[in-house]
Amino acid sequence: MAKLILVVDDEADFSELLQFWLRNRDYEVVAAGTGTEALEQARRRLPDAILVDLLLPDLDGLTLCEIFRRHHATRHAPVIMISAVSTDVTRYSAKIAGAAAFLGKPLDFEQLRSLLELLLPPAPARPAPASAPESITES
Repeated sequence: MAKLILVVDDEADFSELLQFWLRNRDYEVVAAGTGTEALEQARRRLPDAILVDLLLPDLDGLTLCEIFRRHHATRHAPVIMISAVSTDVTRYSAKIAGAAAFLGKPLDFEQLRSLLELLLPPAPARPAPASAPESITES
């Protein structure tokens, strides 16, 4: 079953590129352009991971991250903060808000791939059912 990733970015071109890249790596993707829309999508879809831009038109990414960390339905989903504002202060603020990682723009897709593999390990394979012996004989 594909992992569901919520992409939250108000920059349409970047969001579409990110969604395309994720889908080509077999992730299911849902997108939001505002913090309010992201909260609604997260409530309805329960994502496995959330990629959040720092600067959004309504709620900033830090506030959104804090809400995701507090809410029971999303606290399990790692948040990766993405922003062109990549300073020590923004990285530290993202960590304090509960982000699992911070990536700067322009995005290093190889680094994102590595992070997703680390944060979203594949589900363990189910063991094959034990087969019953074909015949049981008495000795």
